Parts: sequence; structure tokens; C-alpha cells
Amino acid sequence: MAQRPPTAPPRERVEASTKPSPALLRSLKAAPPVVHDLLVALAFAILGVVIARNLLLEGFPPGVDTPTFLHLSWFTRETLQGRGGLVDPYWYSGFPAFTAYPPLSYGLVGLLASVPGVGLVFIYKVVLLAAYVGTGYATYFLARQLGQTRPWAALGGAVTLASYPLLVAVGLWGWYSSVFALALALLSLGLLERAYRRNSIRTAAASGLAMGASFLAHHMTAGALALGLPFWFLFCYSALPGQRRTLLKVSILFLAAALATTLWWALPWLSNLLRADFQREIPGLWSFPGFLYLRAVTNRDLIGWYAYPNYVGIGLTALAIGGILHAFVARTPARPYAVLLLLLLAFSLGEQVNPLIRVGPLRGLDVARFQLYMAPVTVVVGLPFLSSLGTAFAQLGGRSKASRWLPTLGSSLAVTLLLLQTGWDTAKASDRLFKPYRLTSEAQAMVRWLGEEGREGKVLGVGFWHWDDFFLPYYLHQPVVDGWHDEGAKDWRPVRALRVMMWFREIDIPRAHALLGELDGRYIAVQDYYFGESPKEFRLALQQHPQLFSQVADWGTVTLFERIPES
Repeated sequence: MAQRPPTAPPRERVEASTKPSPALLRSLKAAPPVVHDLLVALAFAILGVVIARNLLLEGFPPGVDTPTFLHLSWFTRETLQGRGGLVDPYWYSGFPAFTAYPPLSYGLVGLLASVPGVGLVFIYKVVLLAAYVGTGYATYFLARQLGQTRPWAALGGAVTLASYPLLVAVGLWGWYSSVFALALALLSLGLLERAYRRNSIRTAAASGLAMGASFLAHHMTAGALALGLPFWFLFCYSALPGQRRTLLKVSILFLAAALATTLWWALPWLSNLLRADFQREIPGLWSFPGFLYLRAVTNRDLIGWYAYPNYVGIGLTALAIGGILHAFVARTPARPYAVLLLLLLAFSLGEQVNPLIRVGPLRGLDVARFQLYMAPVTVVVGLPFLSSLGTAFAQLGGRSKASRWLPTLGSSLAVTLLLLQTGWDTAKASDRLFKPYRLTSEAQAMVRWLGEEGREGKVLGVGFWHWDDFFLPYYLHQPVVDGWHDEGAKDWRPVRALRVMMWFREIDIPRAHALLGELDGRYIAVQDYYFGESPKEFRLALQQHPQLFSQVADWGTVTLFERIPES
């Protein structure tokens, strides 16, 4: 009798079928470097989407500054579709949006969203995720140009993607333009390294174009990353005297391309900035003693909190310290970036530690952003230190038999500890930072009321955390009293006075009445959402002055008041 074939293949066949094909492995090894880079980019994209997955949920992306970029993206789309203009009529008393704020990041979203059938918020989320993932890849690219092997550089890109300063910038802070610009600036530095090493005119020009594009996305970010360029030039000039002609040629081409890319916009922007004469209430926006900074960088309880100084993490802190020391002792190509890291650190410490921030244009910095800039630079500086730990362990082992496996053990242990600590932070941050913003039912009721029964006039929001600056123009084409980029607004002073009432609970209703008259404001909308703007106190104060403001509607957590004109 013929036997039935076995229902399962022999064990040898199972094992063979689960092992990678030798031919496949050989083809991967023989593949061009661009294929390997694409695989790394794909891995970064998967990692980034997993970490920031909540961004894809229904609602608006979270973030303090997200309303600014959503509004500017929307107004760009309105302009491209013939309903806007060079001056935004929905913010302040007219806001020169395209000269007051670098246009590339929000302009790209507005351009893509102007395609029929494409949603603005969807495009914003896609471009935000691309900028976030691109920052990790640009870190990988820069590390490769500085001599790191692909595995080490890929590790650096992954650590950057998982670093808390980058996550909090994408989520809680909503620094879309800074993340966009950071990816371009890192790419520019990597291209500059490649141009110098290969004596490539085209690559030098491309690096300048990338830095110029970074400036057009966010000028502060590009300027911060460019701080290290003079030290890079001096390092290359002294390290390789035979390459000085190449260095000069590459540097001139880089500078020319960067200036050609930016001057057309920078000059009108500077003119508008001088005309507005904006002054920060605090130099550098944040003021704190140095010991608070030291305490905060390793305080995990700050994860998810709107605070500065903020958490950085033990892993990044160790990489920064070890990387800086190693760069100066071993004279690695990362030495100019170690100097850059020290400069970024100095700015991040605020005006109490660094009094230079009180001087001239430096007053206008936002020192909190410098922790974001430090994250990828820390990784680039720390990778040579991390990869050298294996050699250090081998030297400790001497000529013993253990010295054969000590390098692998030492490197593996350091990498494992770094990944465990970073992963631990990332899991907590991912759940807290990327929850979408949604209008409450009460806020939706207010929008409907204004659309159906409201009269012409601007609205001042209290307690909305500036989301009203986006959704009122977006849904109703309703102008607002303020906006969320005072730096470019000519009437920032009366707006500042209203903000101070909210932030410091110095509520003066008669003065608020006069200021709203000056700013053509009709309504004050109060929502119990962000208590840093004192909504409960503001509501009570308004109710105590019925001769100045009448309560026209109330939905529980949202109350709408109308200004009574002077008789």
C-alpha cells in the first residue's frame, strides 16, 4: 500500500525555509549604497510612525504653536485659491504673514492642500511626520559623512527619533517649522562635509541651498545650526593644510548659495521686524536659575509637562558629556560639532546663566528651542565616543583571552543601556505628547452661534490656548483680536497688555474694554480649557462689569461676552 505523504515537511526543510536565502543575503550585500540608505529610511519611517502614531488619530495635531502653522497653512491655501492676499485680515489689525514668518514650511502645506480633494489637516500631519522622520535620517546622513559606519549611524538616527527633546517639539510644543528646518540644516551640514571631502562644486552648492531652505523654514533654527560653521572652517583649515584651496572653494560656494536662497525673503522680513519693533517680555522668553536646569534634564516627572527647563534624559546627557570629552581628547572629525553643542547648551541655559541673551537681537530668542537643536548634535558628537568604548574595554583586558570578547561586550552593553533608557522614555512620551486636539461640544456650539447669530467683529479668546486663532478663521472666516505670532504684528503692544492680564491674573476689565475698542474687538470668548490663561477669573471679572460687557451666551465651559460700545 502506498503511504500518504507527511502532513508536514521534514525538520530540515522547515529550518531551511525559515533561514534567509544565501542568494538574498549576497544580493543585499552587493546592492548599491543607495539601497541600504533607502532601507534605513524605511526603518526610520516605520519607527517614527509607531512613536507618533496618535498624530494619525482624528482631530488636530497637538501643540502650543500648532494653531499658528495650521492657520498660516490655511491662509496660504486661501491665497493660492484667490481668496487671500499678502496681508492676512484675520489676525491682529492685518498681519503680513508671508514676510513676518518664514514661509517654506507652512507654504508647502498650503500648496499641497490647495489640490482639490486634499484635506489641509491631513497634509499637515503627513508633512509634520515627514519632517520628524527626516530629522532622524538627516542625523544618520551627517554621521555617515563624519566617518561612522552604517550600523552606528543608523543607531544615531534611531536615538534621535526617540529623543525626548525632539518628541516634545513635535508634540507638546508644536514646533513644526523648527523640526522642518532642523532636518534641512542637518542635511546641509552633511552635504557640506561630503562636498569638502569629495571636492564637489555641485554638492557645495546643494549644501548652501539646503541651509537657505532651512532659513526659509525657521530662521532661528538655521542660525543656531550655523553657529558651528566658523569652527568647522578653522578645524578643517588647521587639520589639512593641503586641502585649504578646496576648503575655501567649498565654503564660498556654500555661502553664495545660501545667500542667494534667502536674501529675497530676509530683507523684507528684516524691514517688517524693525517696523514692528517687537520686544520680548523676558530676554530669551524663559528665565530660571541654573540649578533648575541641572535638576530638570534628568527628571522624568517632567515628561509631558509644559515646562522649561525640560527633561532631556540620562542617555543623551551621558552621550553629550562623553562625546565632548572624546572629541577634544581624540581629535575626531566631530570636534567642531562638540563646539557647536557647547554653544547650543550656553543659549539653552537662559539669561540668568548666560547674560549675553539680554543683549540686542539675542533678546528675541526662544531659549527652549535650543534643547531641540542639541538632540541630533549630541548624537553626532556622542557616536564616536560610544563606538570607541569597545576599544577602551579591550585595552582594560590587556592581552588576556578575555580581550577578544571585551570590545563586543563593552559596546553591546553601552548600546543596550542607551536603547533601554531611551525606549523607556519614548514609551511614556508617546502616550502623553501626541494626543490630538478636538473641539469640545461647547466650543462647537460657540462656533455655530457665531456663524448663525454673531455680528461682525473680532473675537478675543481666553483659555483656548490660541486654538481660537485657528478654528474661528478656518470654520467661519471670523477675524480674531490677536493671533499667535506677535513678533511680526504692528499692534503687539495692546495685544501684549491683554495677554498679561490672562497670564498673570492682572485682570483689569475697564482697560480690557478700552483695548478691545482700540483693536476693533467685539467679543470675548472664555473657555475652561487652558487654565494658564485664567479663564475662570476672567469670566468672573467680566460678569462683574455688565455695563461694559454683556453675557450673550453660555454653554457651561464656554461663555461668550459682547463688548458694549461707549455711549
